[in-house]
Amino acid sequence: MPRKSPNYPSVCQSPPKKIGFWTLVKKFKWEVFRHFLLITVWTILYTIVFALINNIIEKKFAGDNFSLLLPEKLQGLFPNLTLKQLVFWGLVLVGLFAFTSYFSSLWEEELRIKGGHYVKNTLLEKFRQLPLTERKARQKEISTLVELDSGQFGRYWEHLPNHIYHSALTIVLLLWIKWEDFSQMGVKEAAFAFVWLILLNFVSYFFTKLVLRNDKKYKKELTKEWAAREKETSHSILIDSMGLTSHYRTKQLKISKKNENLLFSFNPIKALNKTVPNYFLAQMFPYLLILVSINFGVAQGNLMGIWFIFQNFGDIFECFWDYADFSSSLTRINTFLSLPQKNDNLAQLKFPTNLKIITIDCQNISFRYPGQKEWLLKNYSRTFTPGTLNHLTGKNGSGKSTLLYLLLGLLTPNKGKIIITDNQGNNYNLLTDINLQSWRKNNIAYCSHETLLEEGSTGQKQWTNINHTLQRKSHSQIFLFDEADNGLDQDHQERFKKIIGGLVKNKIVIYIKH
Repeated sequence: MPRKSPNYPSVCQSPPKKIGFWTLVKKFKWEVFRHFLLITVWTILYTIVFALINNIIEKKFAGDNFSLLLPEKLQGLFPNLTLKQLVFWGLVLVGLFAFTSYFSSLWEEELRIKGGHYVKNTLLEKFRQLPLTERKARQKEISTLVELDSGQFGRYWEHLPNHIYHSALTIVLLLWIKWEDFSQMGVKEAAFAFVWLILLNFVSYFFTKLVLRNDKKYKKELTKEWAAREKETSHSILIDSMGLTSHYRTKQLKISKKNENLLFSFNPIKALNKTVPNYFLAQMFPYLLILVSINFGVAQGNLMGIWFIFQNFGDIFECFWDYADFSSSLTRINTFLSLPQKNDNLAQLKFPTNLKIITIDCQNISFRYPGQKEWLLKNYSRTFTPGTLNHLTGKNGSGKSTLLYLLLGLLTPNKGKIIITDNQGNNYNLLTDINLQSWRKNNIAYCSHETLLEEGSTGQKQWTNINHTLQRKSHSQIFLFDEADNGLDQDHQERFKKIIGGLVKNKIVIYIKH
């Protein structure tokens, strides 16, 4: 029986130019609907439990009629409730509350994981589709985006609307259940509550803007630290062999200390942002309400409910505080996703593998990387054919590897054309007429001195890399070798020459050797 392929998460071949809350809602609509439905049930149970406890504290029952402990809206459903019945239904209520709490937490974490991994995979897919020059420039940034920003986005895209919805629904339900009590508040108490709420909003907004500004500064510096750390860990053996361990240690500690001090400088604002709206203004409210109240008894009777409402307003403001992290990550992610993609001419011809390529003709090719003044290649013309070994020679930085990238379709010349001619006399402009993704997969083989192998000596890895390339791309008509044999010993060098000699007979072979 054939083995079933694993169900990997799908990522669109063309990543979106922008990601937001609604992007993930559409992506995981069933999971979101299921979770918010459960949150609604959980919040209703949560509010009933609070109202019940509040009535017990205020001793709102007479004799054996325990139905008076229920919220007034529910007393009609359970008239003349006995103590045993109250205990029984109370246990049922607590059981349902615990059950919904468990699945709410479970599904909340599931949405966080799915959201974070979707963003991570989308960022990596976007990185794969960037032009070669852009990929080189963004190598440091992508690590921070994948490791840090996608995780924060995954956490907050679900957390913020979920907790705002829960707190807002709790406030609405409390006002509905205890409206008769709250309606007894005087004009002064109501006006004071409204003004205090406006003040909470203003203070929370002010501190959130400061935190957001500081967070952007920190993430910019964090990218530099991650890049330095990745460079050291990737080349640790080389660094140790060259006696540069102390230099890299000093460099890493210097950057780390700078970022640590940066966080320390931002910490007071973060602490104030969390403390002032939630733990100072919100907690101060019930005591000030008593002071401004004309009728102390009315204020006291409503105090717990009003205080609980403001606690939920505090939770909403705390979400605004968390929004600073979310917004900062979202901006960085969307800036990256908006970068222009490479043009692989996916709608163009997939060059037929049954046609034989006769020549590759470079016609007046000129190229320089962005930001460079000097031309790396200028008016370069050459025709490559099978039957002969096409050597590329020249000093370092003379454009040999760049020419191979042009033939692979990874770079686009500033001027000139690359013309492919088949055995039927057809001419194709490589960069406009041919599907370049298919070209690299089916028509051309590339082997470099750099390998993706992790085990073995340099020579062993290069020899294995050569063999893997020949086996995997044996059907290719063009072979590009970019110093692929540099680390080979003399015996393997001779064997490599024989391999090239065999390929040259009916393949186009281009070979860089210093």
